[in-house]
Amino acid sequence: MALPKIETPTYRMDVPSTKKSVEYRPFLVKEEKILLTALEGDEGTSEALMAEITMKIIDTCTFGKLKMDELTMFDIEYLFLNIRSKSRGEIITPRYACVNVIDGERCNEINEVMVDLNTVKVEFPKEDYSKVLLDGDVGIQFKYTTAETLTMIEGEDDVVKKMFMTIVDSIDFIFDAETIYKSSETTKIELVDFIENLNEKQFSEVRKFFDNQPKLKHSTGYKCSKCGYTEDIIFTGLESFFV
Repeated sequence: MALPKIETPTYRMDVPSTKKSVEYRPFLVKEEKILLTALEGDEGTSEALMAEITMKIIDTCTFGKLKMDELTMFDIEYLFLNIRSKSRGEIITPRYACVNVIDGERCNEINEVMVDLNTVKVEFPKEDYSKVLLDGDVGIQFKYTTAETLTMIEGEDDVVKKMFMTIVDSIDFIFDAETIYKSSETTKIELVDFIENLNEKQFSEVRKFFDNQPKLKHSTGYKCSKCGYTEDIIFTGLESFFV
């Protein structure tokens, strides 16, 4: 006789980079087992492997409806945070030691800070830095760096090479007054050569796009239960919510 099946609830959320709605479910014991196995490995888990596992879980919990290779890192973090909140609970209570100094000594009282994960959003820059004008009508249109690109370059030790790989993989197209040159139709060698021939001022404009990427961010205040000191706690990135 077949065992009864337990119905799993489904929810909807918007993917931050595209604003498109996607259906999802909480992760189940089988997915949590994969996470725990990775986290408790004897030799630890690399960031690249952890990102790969996280993306596989997101793909499963969104019923394979997303193009995973097109998701940005802030998409991945937001999607996983929402899936996790429906799986383990929407309220988390990270603990912080009070940093207030009284008579030359830190208070150090441990305080719990309550965070409702439903209120956590992706913060976008106030200005759009994705279109960079370089010289006259010549410019670059960038797209948000995908999680796939960041995972691919994770093992690269050369910081400069890593930076150029990220820049080149984030070019959507280069344009002038008459033509659009799609990155998908241009070789990586040509794109690298184009970037390397920018002057310092032009390159600094390119860097603005990468210095102002959207990010998972949340701010909440707390009051020390011992000394009454108040402070705003800023959560930035997925890991900060679970430290």
